[in-house]
Amino acid sequence: MSSQVIISQSALIHNLKQFRKIIGTASLMAVVKSNAYGHGLTATAQPSVEALTDWFATVNLDEALALRKAGVKKPILVLSYYDLDQINDAISKNISLVVYDLKQAKALAQAAKKLKKKAKVQLKVDIGTSRLGMTREQIIPLALEVAKLDNVEIEGVFGHLAASEEDIDFTKEQLNLFEQVLFELYRVGIEPKITHIACTAAALAFKNSHKAAIRLGVGLYGLWPSLEAKKQTLKIYPKFELRAALSWKTKIIQVKELKAGTFVGYGKTYQTHRKTMLAILPVGYNEGYDRGLGNLGHVLISGKRCKVLGRVCMNLIMVDVTDIKNVKVGDEAVLIGRQGKEEITADEIATLLGTINYEVVTRINPTISRILQ
Repeated sequence: MSSQVIISQSALIHNLKQFRKIIGTASLMAVVKSNAYGHGLTATAQPSVEALTDWFATVNLDEALALRKAGVKKPILVLSYYDLDQINDAISKNISLVVYDLKQAKALAQAAKKLKKKAKVQLKVDIGTSRLGMTREQIIPLALEVAKLDNVEIEGVFGHLAASEEDIDFTKEQLNLFEQVLFELYRVGIEPKITHIACTAAALAFKNSHKAAIRLGVGLYGLWPSLEAKKQTLKIYPKFELRAALSWKTKIIQVKELKAGTFVGYGKTYQTHRKTMLAILPVGYNEGYDRGLGNLGHVLISGKRCKVLGRVCMNLIMVDVTDIKNVKVGDEAVLIGRQGKEEITADEIATLLGTINYEVVTRINPTISRILQ
């Protein structure tokens, strides 16, 4: 095993409880899409987490079925996509499906009729993100057609905010538009049991976004949607705290001494300027350690920061351990997480790469073991 991802059960529970305190009576939908943002689908959706959530949300039906196979009993919503040849499994396993066109709804009605069950659906409305979903003009006619179908229940309606931590005025416009859509649905006799639009950032910054439920994504894992979201949250909730749930660790597989003037890695992008002790670690961009971290990133060894030298390879990185005594093969190296008094966070790596913490953790190769502790 070249590396392993450690998931802190106590951090997940802590983060859930933090959000429970601020959302009042709203239901909490734990978003575990994309392998739980890289944290591991089943490692995250374990019984202690399930006990504190009302729903789970996945990106596709395969993830939802994997949760059912793992023993998850709570309601599950597929947020984005599924193949129509899979819908029998969804209906049989009591999984709710997003609907954004009539073809989907009619296929679900036919399948549910054969199974002598009800297909539960949630309508997705596009209120300004210009992504998946129906526009305001489309949703009422479609909802009325879906409501006519036997064996289909319009269980919910949801939307998505485009800039909840960046543009307050635009977010308010989107929230108002969502309210208008719900009002129009109620006016024509469609009353969904569950409505949701708030993501992590909106749940923290806009109390009026909570509706019947909030979707807790990145916050579940102890990551802030942005620095601005953190600042705004702490103004409203001074004692609010998130704890990062993920650590990523590996071990040294070789230590070697290089003379001054020796090149390191592909492309000769680094040349030693002194006698250098080099540690080789068995992770690279295949494992999800971004190639952009070459000559830029650090890892923790013996509680100290060690710089990555040369380009990140497909399966290897080289780090400078010259200033650490008694380094040997088998010593632990921390890629993300804490060691001693030092810590490397997903946010730090994201800043170096010019991206977001979501991407850093989600890109960790899913074949790497996720271990719940």
